[in-house]
Amino acid sequence: MVKLDFDKSFYLNPRMQPLGGSTLTNILRLLAWNGFRVDWRFIPRLLYVMTLSSFFFPVRFYENLKFSKKIGNTKIPQIICIIGHFRSGTTFLHYLLGQDRKLSFVSTRETMTPSMMIVFDKLLDKVVQQHLPSKRPMDDLEMETKLPYEDEYAIANLCPYSFYHGWYFPKNIYHYFRKYVLFDGVGEEIKEKWKKTYRYVMKKVAYKYGGKPILLKSPVNTGRIKLLMETFPEIKFIHIYRNPYHVYLSTWRLYRSIIPIFSLQRVDVEFLDGFIIDFYRELYKKYLDEKRYIDEGNLIEFKYEDFVKEPLKILHEIYDKFGFDWFDEAKIHFEKYLEKHKNYKAHRYRIDDELREKIGKEWEFAFKEFGYGI
Repeated sequence: MVKLDFDKSFYLNPRMQPLGGSTLTNILRLLAWNGFRVDWRFIPRLLYVMTLSSFFFPVRFYENLKFSKKIGNTKIPQIICIIGHFRSGTTFLHYLLGQDRKLSFVSTRETMTPSMMIVFDKLLDKVVQQHLPSKRPMDDLEMETKLPYEDEYAIANLCPYSFYHGWYFPKNIYHYFRKYVLFDGVGEEIKEKWKKTYRYVMKKVAYKYGGKPILLKSPVNTGRIKLLMETFPEIKFIHIYRNPYHVYLSTWRLYRSIIPIFSLQRVDVEFLDGFIIDFYRELYKKYLDEKRYIDEGNLIEFKYEDFVKEPLKILHEIYDKFGFDWFDEAKIHFEKYLEKHKNYKAHRYRIDDELREKIGKEWEFAFKEFGYGI
């Protein structure tokens, strides 16, 4: 089988691996659970994140000592969660909604260093920024410490119950997907630990930003609707979806970008291709089954293609749907962001007949559900 191609420079550049913001306990647990199977090429990467984690232990200890009681007593505010498969426009929507000054979010820096979210802000911003590319490798959107980012990285750096560990140990990616996205066969004890971790992150954000509503974005949450409703009973969902053909091709671009940066293992191209297909199918089967539990007023859905044509119109509909009465106040910030990025061009894809037939067959239900032609 053909291995996913890795540029040799990735072996010697360990700085973008997210586990550097985790605890040493969490890293060692992940290693043990994955049988310490680390490709020799990535040993420098592993040693780097373990060293970085150890270096910041005093900071984590200090934050916990000083703020744990205050955080524990903090009330979780309204949660608004953007969902949708990877590469469906979730990041653009997240960045845009994040311009609203009345909302809070988990920033790139905070989600990478969740145990150090409050103290030494400026120092940690500098450290994390040095570990980030200037642009996201999968879509060339800007990447900065203060921009909104996926809260799943925070979960992954606090506990072992996260799908993103499957990017670090891709040979076990099916395990992480089915256990910690779909939660198949997972007992109540683990579910409660996961909920506790998520609530802890939200309480930290609420404490730091004065209880503003929290805007989240995590594609894997698309498969966790019931569990999220148990964790945050008043949660609201924004579901954005995209032409499945484009999702497939763009997801491959994502995996070719991040696996070389994050992974501690080599992985076969054919294996990953099968996973991408299975992930989409199983994720959306779960979502379509569970979305019926969401109250009508707590869910809005729309196409990516409609959103990029008329973003302000869609945003207005979101605010109306959720009863947020400050759209006019936020609109000026949305307009500034859109003006700044008016020349951004999304990557264009071509699909051959053989691949079109394959994806049309594998994801036929989604084409029908979301109104796209095969």
